[in-house]
Amino acid sequence: MTLESPTTCAGAVRSSDLVRPIAVLCVSPQSVYKRIGGVDAYDMARDARTFVGGMPVVAHPPCRAWSAKCAHQAKPLPGEKELGLWCAQTLRDCGGVLEQPAHSRLFAAAGLPSPDERASGMLWSAEVLQLWWGYCIPKITWLCFSRIPRRAVQFPIKLQIQQPARDRRKWESMSKHQRSATTEQFARWLVAAARTVGPNHNSTTPVA
Repeated sequence: MTLESPTTCAGAVRSSDLVRPIAVLCVSPQSVYKRIGGVDAYDMARDARTFVGGMPVVAHPPCRAWSAKCAHQAKPLPGEKELGLWCAQTLRDCGGVLEQPAHSRLFAAAGLPSPDERASGMLWSAEVLQLWWGYCIPKITWLCFSRIPRRAVQFPIKLQIQQPARDRRKWESMSKHQRSATTEQFARWLVAAARTVGPNHNSTTPVA
């Protein structure tokens, strides 16, 4: 399956950027999301917490305070850690997708299911590799989906040849911005997924 296949979310969004508005929370000032039609992007200057709802979200809460690997040495800004919890609640309220590095402690703190949990209702998670959307190394990532049926989400899986030493060297040579950047393919895929959010039925029926 290619990223441009019409059966994937990424392919569908290019012809429907303006179909349904999406709010993207906690982006960088130069975010690729600002080049996607129908996206209302909130960067640090705008402050995601000014978002009042009314549309699905793609949330990228700051991860350093929640990282399973480096939270102990992180120096988050005042209120930054709490922003993660706010994003998780906004995800529940509005529907959409929340992205974090694999094993982020935000999932447990906010009561979000981990990818290995069998979730009920319309809140579920998956582990992906950002390599599938053009990132230069695997970058294992957890996504939590709210009010999006599993059957509506198709992952453009690519085979990965294990090269941990090279990937580690590449990661260490990257700037902070490069490490946190979202590829345009991934951004478009996440927005397309958020556009499939359904009504809030507070259902407890397992998603298929």
